[in-house]
Amino acid sequence: MILLIDCSKGLHLVLGNKQKILVTSYKPRLKKVSEALVVEIENLLNSASINYNNLTKIIVMNGPGSFTGIRTAVTAAKVLGLSLKIPVCGISLFDLLNLHHAKIKSNKNQKFFIHLNNQNFFMQDILKLGKKSEISIINFEIDLPIDINGFDVISSDRKIIKPLRITSKLSQESNIFIYNDIFISSYNNLIDLAEKKYIPNPIYVRTF
Repeated sequence: MILLIDCSKGLHLVLGNKQKILVTSYKPRLKKVSEALVVEIENLLNSASINYNNLTKIIVMNGPGSFTGIRTAVTAAKVLGLSLKIPVCGISLFDLLNLHHAKIKSNKNQKFFIHLNNQNFFMQDILKLGKKSEISIINFEIDLPIDINGFDVISSDRKIIKPLRITSKLSQESNIFIYNDIFISSYNNLIDLAEKKYIPNPIYVRTF
């Protein structure tokens, strides 16, 4: 069994085998994740009638997002992995979106947006040759227009469309790709992650 832990924004847990997802738990507004995570994991396992010893792999989202949430998730994943002697992989939401988007074989550079709050978004560019920009935070109420020419714009949330249309004078959505429910749509990518390549190192981005 494979357990996915994401505490970058609230709490999102996914449990499945190598063929399919069995059960999920999504609480985007959950507060005090550090206090609730262990209980929520146990509730998820109980709902599938399995225990910790049935787990064979743990995947944790490295970020970006809540500092406390990311730290809690990565720590819990590492502790579980050590105690159960199973592999633990870590991946950022940017890299997961990138893996999923690669299926369309686009020849454009990629600009990723992850919603933080209000008009604030995490942003990262991944160029065709694989080079990545530093992760930054864009505020569409105060920042200059974002140049999206020559880029595929990729996000897991349609909240990006309106601010881009206003600030970048977007006339059409042909180069915008919204991947909702990315954990479900990219489940095969997640279960195939290699432990030596995808290391659970937190990505912290200052949000104030």
